[in-house]
This record gives sequence, structure tokens and C-alpha cells, in this order.
Amino acid sequence: MAGKKKRKQRPPQLLSPIVFSEIETLNEDLPPTPRQNSPLDETNSIMREARELPYFDFLDSDPVSLQVGQTRRSFRIHRTLLHSKSSPLIAALDSNLKEGQSGVYVFEDVAEGTIARFIEWAYRGDYPATISGTNTGQTPILLEGTETDIDEKPENTTPETDSTSENHPLLVHIRLYIFSETYIVPDLQQLAFEKVTACITNLDKPNSLDTQLAVIDALRVSFLGLPQHDKLLDWLAQYAAYCLEKLRVQGPFHDLLKEFPTLSSRMILCLGPASTPPWRTTQPKYPFIQYSAKWSEGKHGH
Repeated sequence: MAGKKKRKQRPPQLLSPIVFSEIETLNEDLPPTPRQNSPLDETNSIMREARELPYFDFLDSDPVSLQVGQTRRSFRIHRTLLHSKSSPLIAALDSNLKEGQSGVYVFEDVAEGTIARFIEWAYRGDYPATISGTNTGQTPILLEGTETDIDEKPENTTPETDSTSENHPLLVHIRLYIFSETYIVPDLQQLAFEKVTACITNLDKPNSLDTQLAVIDALRVSFLGLPQHDKLLDWLAQYAAYCLEKLRVQGPFHDLLKEFPTLSSRMILCLGPASTPPWRTTQPKYPFIQYSAKWSEGKHGH
């Protein structure tokens, strides 16, 4: 249906290892007890304990491979450490599915940089905004500096480090946030949320073309990849309303509003009435000639 965009679904191999509905059905006739917890509570408790895993407890475990489907490049991580960070991923690797048989989990829609940052975070509790060597066949070099000023461009402006590509800090943090929501990594999701909001807070309003396009891309990635109830979507919608005068001069922003009507609805809750009635209004400052022509062409099918 026009005007609606279906968000990406959680990979099916993550849905089969843990089926809470079956457990709940088995327990329907059992009398509740004060100490009885739901399966989700028990899973969260196990994950909290596992996240405190000391290095000594996982360094002797076998490695498993996390492969980027688009490039077929693999990254390794200790199995026990991965279990402490994402139970769904290790459950797929321990199952009878192809992941369990091969010992390799393939991410079809995740970039190399996102996987590399996830693994670095798993080992040291943080991740860099900029990574060199992804998608180039080189060994990744993880840079220590993690700047949150998204107006600042790196010295090397190759496609891998351009401010509107994979290494743009705002998009980096949002992709990690979406990854964490999809693969249930709550600690990383909270860290990524803090970095997303810190980036935008430091930016305030996007004055340059690069930052305006980066914000538009960040909105599109978020509304495509996150469930509608996610708290980050409300946060971003309010931010878009706050800097509306900066974003509305860009045709891609109008395309975005058509693509995700829910963004428009959420923004309206934060916007005020027009300052003047139409009979006192002069010609609009921004005619959007190219955007209007594009819209007419798509509408009439010419």
C-alpha cells in the first residue's frame, strides 16, 4: 500500500530457539507461587549474570564466526563471551539450524562496521565511531577516538569514511541501536541510545548540507528498522520537529515524510500553529520545484 513502509523483521533463526508461548501454555494450569517468574524474567536474569563474565571465564572457549552476508567477511568472537552478550545469537549457533551445523552466523542486512563495533564492545565495553578497513579487504583498525560532533569530518574522505556514509557517528550509533534491538543486546542498546542522543544534543540544529542529509538518513534508518513503540522514534520525531526549518529545505525530507507517515503524525504533536493566516502570507520561500515535479511524475505514472 502506498505511503506505508514495512519495517525489517527479526531474522527467523532468532525466533525458533526460545518459544515463550509454548512454555506459558504448559504452565497455564499450574497454581502461581510467590517465587514463580515468567520465562522472560528468567532469561533476563540469566543474561544479567552472564554479562558480568570475567575475562578468565571465556578466554579458553572456542571461537565462533559472525559473517557479513553482503561481503562474506567473517569476524571471530569467543563463544562464551557471545553467550553472555546475546542469548539469541548463541542459541542459533547451538541449534540444529544451518548456523549450528556450520558454526557461522550470517548477518544478511548488517554492515561490517556494525559487527566489528559489536565485537569490540563485547570485549572492552565500548566501541569507536570510526573504523578503517571495513569493506576493503584489509584488517580492521579500530580507532580509539570516538567523537560525537557530527559536523566534524575525518581527514580521509574516501567512501568508507565520508561523513554521510557508514562511518558517520550519528548513523553508526543508530545502526548499533537497531542491531541491539534486533539481537536483544540491552546493554549495548542503552549505550548506543546515549551516544545517539549525545550526538544530536551536541549538533543542536543541522546547518550544513552534510548534516541535514545525515539526519534525514538517520530518521529513515530508524523508522525502517525499529518497532513503532521504540522510545528512540519519539525522541527523533521531536528532534525533527525542533529543526523543521532546516530539514524542510531538502527534497529527501519530504520523500521521507511520504515514506513514513507515522513520522509526520508524531512530529505534529510537537509543532505549533501557523504564525499567520493564508490571506496574510507571501509566496513560500522554498518552492521545491524539483520535488513537486518528482511527486507529480510518480503520482500520474508518466
